[in-house]
Amino acid sequence: MKHKKQKEEEKPQVNNTAEENTAEEASAQTGEAVPDQAAETDNKEVLELKRQSEEYYNRLLRMQADFENYKKRIAREREDMYNNALETITAQLLPVVDNMERAVDAFRKDKLDEKYISGVEMVCNQIVDILGKNGVKEIEAMDKDFDPNLHHAVMQVPGEDEDENKIKEVFQKGYILGNKVIRPSLVKVSVKQ
Repeated sequence: MKHKKQKEEEKPQVNNTAEENTAEEASAQTGEAVPDQAAETDNKEVLELKRQSEEYYNRLLRMQADFENYKKRIAREREDMYNNALETITAQLLPVVDNMERAVDAFRKDKLDEKYISGVEMVCNQIVDILGKNGVKEIEAMDKDFDPNLHHAVMQVPGEDEDENKIKEVFQKGYILGNKVIRPSLVKVSVKQ
């Protein structure tokens, strides 16, 4: 009987050991396979998230650059519109200034009352001052060298070597706005003969 009891005790031990071995092998197999798969899946997810993050970051940079370009373009367009409007108004006011200057000269020739002359002169100077505050300047012409970019020669007069290409008379004043000529000066130029 003792012998039978020992055999029965040994059998379950053998069975327990076999079950433990099988469980260990299964867990070893599944343990190795599951962590590798999980790590691979995690790596793929991390790489995908990094790719998306870089894509979003690049898109953000492009959007910021586009917005900066948009702001610069709008500022440039606004400045161009302002300059075009100022140029148009100036071109319309210059004949008024010319006429007022002619009126002052005519009043002086006719020896009219000085009050009339000073009144018209004040209005004319006021318009010229307003134009000057907005960047409009008279083109200096008298006794200057002729510059076809600033002056328009309507007459020529014979001159000496030292007077060659000099402006001798201004028929109509020219004006410039910034670097742009609004109206060239109409002048008489001396030429060497």
